[in-house]
Amino acid sequence: MNRTAFPAIHALAAAVAASLALTVAGCAQKRPVQTEAELLAERTTLRQELVGEGLQAVGLLVERMHERRKTDPDATLDVLAISGGGDWGAFGTGFLRGWSEVTDPKLGRPAFDVVSGVSTGALIAPFAFLGTPEDLKTVDDLYRNPKADWVKTRGLLFFLPDNASFAEVPGLEREIDKVITESFAERVAAEHASGRILLINTTNLDDGSPQPFLWANAAEDAVERHDVTRLRNILLASSGVPGAFPPREIDGSIYVDGAVTSNIIYGGNAKKGMGFGAIWKRMYPNEPVPTVRYWVLLNNYSQAIPRTVQPTWPSVIERSLEIAVRASTNIALRHLYAMTEASELRGEGHVEVRWVAIPQTWKAPEEGIFKEATMRSLSDLGYATGRNPASWMTEAP
Repeated sequence: MNRTAFPAIHALAAAVAASLALTVAGCAQKRPVQTEAELLAERTTLRQELVGEGLQAVGLLVERMHERRKTDPDATLDVLAISGGGDWGAFGTGFLRGWSEVTDPKLGRPAFDVVSGVSTGALIAPFAFLGTPEDLKTVDDLYRNPKADWVKTRGLLFFLPDNASFAEVPGLEREIDKVITESFAERVAAEHASGRILLINTTNLDDGSPQPFLWANAAEDAVERHDVTRLRNILLASSGVPGAFPPREIDGSIYVDGAVTSNIIYGGNAKKGMGFGAIWKRMYPNEPVPTVRYWVLLNNYSQAIPRTVQPTWPSVIERSLEIAVRASTNIALRHLYAMTEASELRGEGHVEVRWVAIPQTWKAPEEGIFKEATMRSLSDLGYATGRNPASWMTEAP
C-alpha cells in the first residue's frame, strides 16, 4: 500500500527479523532454493516474455487508435497512472469521481486507453479501467469505510522470523474477494478485447525487479479457467507492504509491493523504438501519430512535509524511507517528462503530461492508518480537487 505511515512498520519488521534471525535457529526452509544459474536463466526467459507481451500490447493499442482515428481524427491516446499511497488512496478514489463531473472536453475524464496502478493504486486501477459511475462509487465507498480487520497483527509472536509477515490482512482479502469476481473479470476482459491495456505493477523478490502484470490479459485467462485467484493475488501482491503484509506467490515466484521498484508505471522501461509513437510510425508511416496524454494521480504529497526528526533509529529510518519514496516518485515524473520530450524530438508524436497530488495544506484529522475520519477527509478532498481542472500540474516537479 505504501504511504508515509508505513515506513515505521517496515523498520520494525526489518529490525526485529534481523535480530531474531541471529538468535533463532532451526527455522524451516519453506521454498526450495534455486541456484543463481537457474534464477538467471529464469530471468532471461521472463525478460523475453515481458518484452514480447509489451510489444504485442502496444501493437494492439496502435491498431485500436488507428480505427478510432477513422471516425475521430482528433482522438487522443490517454494513459492514467495511479500511484501508491496506502489508505491515502482515498484521495484517488474521490478524485476520479470528481473528475467525472468536469465538462471541459479537453480536461474532462477520458475513457482511458491505458490504466496502470501500483500498490494502493493497483486496487483502484481496475475500477478506473471500467470507469462507470457505479464502479467508481464502489471503490470510493470501499476506501471511505475501512474495517478494523483490514490489517491485524499475528498475535504476541508476530515478530518471529519464520512468519511471512508480522501482520495479516483478512479484511482486505475479504473486500477484494467480494468485488473481484468472475463477472468483474468478464467485464475487464471485454474491454481488453477492444485493445485497451490495464497494468498492475508488482516487485518480484526472487528476480529482484519490477514486474508489471497485464491484468486485463490475466482477466481473460481467469474467465476461461473460471478461477479469479491469480487476479486477486496480483492485486494483493502489489499492495503487500514488505514485512508488514504477507507476500504472494504467483507462478512460482514471491511478489510484494510494486512501489518498492516503481511508484508509478508509465512505460519508462521501454527501449528506443518500442514506444507507441515509434511502432505507429512503422505500422502507418504516412499518417500522423496521435497525441498521447499522460494523467498521473499521486496518492500522497509531492514532497515530504518538513518536520523535526528526533535522533532515534525508528524516527530516522521512517523519515528516510518516506523521503526516498517521495524522491523516487519525483525522479520518475521527471523521467516521464524527459522521455516524452525525446519522443517528440524523434518525430514520434506530440505528448502531454499532467499530474496531481494531495495538496500540502491538507493534514490528517486523525493519527494512524486506515482511520475512517482521515480516509473520508481525503475522499472529500479528492472529489473537490478532481472537479477543478486547474488542479492539474503541467511542469515536472
